[in-house]
Formats: sequence, C-alpha cells, structure tokens
Amino acid sequence: MSEPCYFISAGELRAIIGDDTDHGAGQDQHSGVWFLTSTKDGHTAVSQGNGVLLFGHHRGRRPAVRRVDETAVELFKEASEANNFVETRGVYRLVPPHYIDYEMTATAREGHRPQEDYSFGWCCYVNSPLDGGIHFIEKGLWTYYYNPIHGQGAMIFPTDLPVDEREPWGRDAAMTFLDGKRNFSHSDSGHTFDHPFYFGIIRGMMFLIMADDYPGFRFYLSPSGAGGSIVPGQSSPAWDFNWQVNALPVDEPQVLHVRVAYKRLEKTEEVPNGYAADHAYWEFQKFREIYPIRGARD
Repeated sequence: MSEPCYFISAGELRAIIGDDTDHGAGQDQHSGVWFLTSTKDGHTAVSQGNGVLLFGHHRGRRPAVRRVDETAVELFKEASEANNFVETRGVYRLVPPHYIDYEMTATAREGHRPQEDYSFGWCCYVNSPLDGGIHFIEKGLWTYYYNPIHGQGAMIFPTDLPVDEREPWGRDAAMTFLDGKRNFSHSDSGHTFDHPFYFGIIRGMMFLIMADDYPGFRFYLSPSGAGGSIVPGQSSPAWDFNWQVNALPVDEPQVLHVRVAYKRLEKTEEVPNGYAADHAYWEFQKFREIYPIRGARD
C-alpha cells in the first residue's frame, strides 16, 4: 500500500502531494496539492484542510500515490467498472523557480462505454486572499471578475466557443445553483476568455493557472468555496477549472498540461514594471512555447 502523501521541493516552492485521505477537513477530500508555500511568502497558498489542483474524479476513490523523484509525485487510478473503465493519471512536478507542472492523462480501456462527452474538474481552494476575484483576457481586454454570491455567475467559457456548442447546462445564463438543479459551476457568468489562463493575487503572490487546450478549458469561481478566511468578514474563494473532452477512444490517451506559476509580483528584467497582468502574459507566452495551445485563437 502506498503512502497517502509525499513532500517535494524545488526552487522557491515546497509542496505536499496526496490522495483523498482526510488531512484536516474532517472528511474525504479530492487528491492533489495538499500544501503549497513559497520562500517568497511565509504562509501556505492552500486553505486549511483543502488543496489546489485537486482532481474531482479521485474523491473517495483512493488513488495510488507514487514518488516519481525528488520533485514529482504521481497519482494513479486504474480503470474499473466504478469509473467506466477510464484510467486516470496525474503527475505533479515542481519546476524552478516557481512552477507546478501538472500532466493529466485519461485513457479509456477495454469495457469502456462511450459517452457523448467527458468532463473533468479540479478545485483550487486558496487561502485568505484580500481580494477573491480573478483576472483574464476577454475580447482583447484585461477583465477582472468577482461575484460575491456562491452559485451565481460562476463559469467563464472560451470566447470562440459558440453558445450552441456549450454543454447544455452552459447555454442558459439565468441558470443558478440556487434552483437546486445544478452544480454551482453551471451558472454562466456572461464572461468569456481569449486564452486559457487566469490568475488571482494572494498576499502579493500571483497564483496563475495556464492550460494547453483552449476550446476544452473552462474556469469558474466560488467566493466562499474554500471556507473561512483570516481576513475579518471574508471567506476564502475557490478558483476552479474544468476540462471538456469530446471522445475517449479505447487505448488512446488524452492529455492535458497545466502549469501553475506561484510567484512574488516584483520588477524583473522581463517585466520591468512588475505589473501582475504583464507577469501573467509573459508567463503564458513561455508556457505556450513548451506546450502549443490546441485550438488557440492566434
């Protein structure tokens, strides 16, 4: 039996990667990054008992945890009847100076029953930011978005995705979690993104999420999803994301690459003004040189 978690370290980052064992919340959790901190910040980026890059499909299923090397951990769940014979594998690797590189692979195996589409989700429960909003580029302009009500206006779709090609639940902007019929993320914010990345700010640290699949990527916001905050009168938000896959042919792996940049917002040679938006765009250009963006708009 594997260990439930491992500690890894590289560059400025320190992290614990683990399965869905309870680690402070009093119940089974998703698997992923239980703990994340930086030498540039003395506090964890993760809200207590939660985590970031938490893979929803592993909740309550005890994925195997394996240390790949001193900087990487793999979470793996074999194909079975319980998951419609879809094998899932996620490798979390710390890369200097301030990155988590995450590779998720979904592979249908013999016995799989084809579905119309596939939806994979990740939770990012962040710790007590002063501002729970997120930033992204929409129709050529930087956009800031925050909705203070859980379940209203959560989801942000790709700009170039026609409404009639969205999942059925994403076509009605009036749909809210509060009607009791849908997951909170199913409420449409009315906003879209031009490129598959977004970020928020935690104590002067940028928490930036980038992915290499533009049409399949979505992200969504809960102002209180991470629970309590050390900031009086506030909650900690969830800055979550989703990956839509049209088909999973048997024995043909489908792969998503995600990079998280967790970095201090400082003036640098590459970003002399130190602005968060310029840091984010520069990081995204570096990311897409490594992983060309599928379906990119430019």
